[in-house]
Amino acid sequence: MVKPNFVTTTNQLAATHVDATRTALEYLKSKGVTDFIVGEGPAKGSPDPGFDNYGYRDLAKDFNIEFMNLNDVDSVPVPAFDEQLNPQTLKMSKQLSESYVVSVCPMKIHLRVGVTMGLKNVLVGSLTGPAERRKIHKGTKAINLTLAKMSQHIAPDLTVNDGTVGMQGNGPMDGYAIQSNVVLASHHAIAADVVGLQIMGFSLYQVGYLRYAMQLRNLTLDDIEVVGASIDEVLIAFAAPGGIQEILAWPLEEDWRGVINRVT
Repeated sequence: MVKPNFVTTTNQLAATHVDATRTALEYLKSKGVTDFIVGEGPAKGSPDPGFDNYGYRDLAKDFNIEFMNLNDVDSVPVPAFDEQLNPQTLKMSKQLSESYVVSVCPMKIHLRVGVTMGLKNVLVGSLTGPAERRKIHKGTKAINLTLAKMSQHIAPDLTVNDGTVGMQGNGPMDGYAIQSNVVLASHHAIAADVVGLQIMGFSLYQVGYLRYAMQLRNLTLDDIEVVGASIDEVLIAFAAPGGIQEILAWPLEEDWRGVINRVT
């Protein structure tokens, strides 16, 4: 299953460009993959207008593809937190949770968690419908804990973060373009985004859900090997969103591990 990002079906800057998805499909086809699902569930409605508007239907001329609406599929439960950090259960796409998942996502600023790339694309995109997504976008502390907890249950098997043209400012929908001219890929979902956030000018200590995800796996920055150009060679600082101080208020005063272990 290839998971692009259509947070909206009408604004190309906020969505995965079809060329990035085509390149991922070509790579997988060269490795012997013959059948693909391109699945997405936008914040509102069906992904079909996005498949049309962004040129995704043409992919079927070269690949055996089923297009899937992830807002309308069978679900399985996944643990999360509400705004008061009490446990809640969300509904996640069953098929996505059982698939080999390739996340192809733009590199964007996010006005609630700082940055959004391949991991968040799958975590939020796996939830079955806008009502489920609204449950996690409440409270800086809660959303970071929820994303980290969800990442223990589902994460991309291959991530392609496309920063050819990124979004800075008030992303993931209302930001503006930055010609960042970088693409990165990894079979390690957390490493891909941790490298990406540094390229965007952020520190790991500013992005709560990715810092939690690293610590849950007992990983440090020294454990990540960057192949190709170094981070410093391609670093381009994305403009931060408004309300950055609220974003940076994600750390808990209490032991976060004790909180995150409340749900299983």
